[in-house]
Amino acid sequence: MSEELTKLDSIPVRIKVKEILSSRYNNNKRPLSWDERKDGNDIVRSEDGRILNLFSNGQQSPPQPGWVILIKGGDADKGYNWTLYGMTPGS
Repeated sequence: MSEELTKLDSIPVRIKVKEILSSRYNNNKRPLSWDERKDGNDIVRSEDGRILNLFSNGQQSPPQPGWVILIKGGDADKGYNWTLYGMTPGS
């Protein structure tokens, strides 16, 4: 990826996901089978243009456009830990 990852100045912070740039799953969706789920990194662009490396556990779906997520720890290199905070209508 040619764009630079954003290093956040303060955590926690809420962001709204605009698009998925890279996902740990081929189709950007968490598999139904537990055996196929895995921890890994998802790269997203926020509504305000930040490129964020998010570390997602196997129970989390990749963050989707329109989701509001709360980044609660981690770093730009290994990935920020996050949780779903809310969804905008239609997402």
